Amino acid sequence: MKKMKNAIITASNAKVGDFVADHWLRSLQDTNNLQNIDVIVFDYGLTPEQVKKLQMMGAIVLPGTKQYHIVNKRFFDAAAYLKKNPHDQVLFVDSGDVIFQGDLTPVFTTHTDSFRVAPLGKRILFYKWFVFNHFEREVKREIWRVIRNKPVINAGVIFAPAKKFIELCDEMFRLIRDKEEFGPDQIIVNYHLYRDSVKFIDSKYNFMMSTSYAGFCLRKGVFYKLSGEKIVIVHNAGQMDIFRPIKNFGYGESYNQIKHIMYFLKRAMYFILETYKKYNK
Repeated sequence: MKKMKNAIITASNAKVGDFVADHWLRSLQDTNNLQNIDVIVFDYGLTPEQVKKLQMMGAIVLPGTKQYHIVNKRFFDAAAYLKKNPHDQVLFVDSGDVIFQGDLTPVFTTHTDSFRVAPLGKRILFYKWFVFNHFEREVKREIWRVIRNKPVINAGVIFAPAKKFIELCDEMFRLIRDKEEFGPDQIIVNYHLYRDSVKFIDSKYNFMMSTSYAGFCLRKGVFYKLSGEKIVIVHNAGQMDIFRPIKNFGYGESYNQIKHIMYFLKRAMYFILETYKKYNK
């Protein structure tokens, strides 16, 4: 029996399409053996030139659903694809703010019956910001019962068995009241994973500079932990470019400079929020 391939799934629009080809995909190809991995990019407004470039580089580019907010519909489209195209393991990952610096094999091949994620280091008040505005009353109560006081799981990097990932996406479709809104996908990821089987993996597989307790260092455009270990997945998160801690983000020696003021402001803000949460449970 032929072994099923794994899948790496992301989504992109024209705004980040060049980055996805020149940095996201190139860094992935340079650091990983993709012989048994399909790389799928859902198209939410890529230019024809961007589509062609991604395809020439070996990615499978698929048209995405036109309705709903991109952060929600990328899950729905991924589930529809996986139902028709069986795979073994899945990495569901952000695109426009992520680069790869190392081998993903250790995560693809361990704890393969569970979700594998790296929790946020700082326990910011993320849950409360989204739970109470995006779900029906009874659903809110149940979600809050499950996720309150637990570490926040970021939805930008999720390793999972394909079947479990489909179940996550289907529950997301059922429970999100307004699928045009930004944010509820993160809540359902936390709610679903904490009721399923989840293994926490090293932060190097989803390193978000502003929320990590440990610092990091940059040498010739490459991100390292303070221990000297190279970070595997660098996630320059921030929702909007102005809030991202790294400017000129990319893959290569000439990229990546720290926005020191924004970096320290965000860390200070998260420290204050975490302290508030600690003393106001």
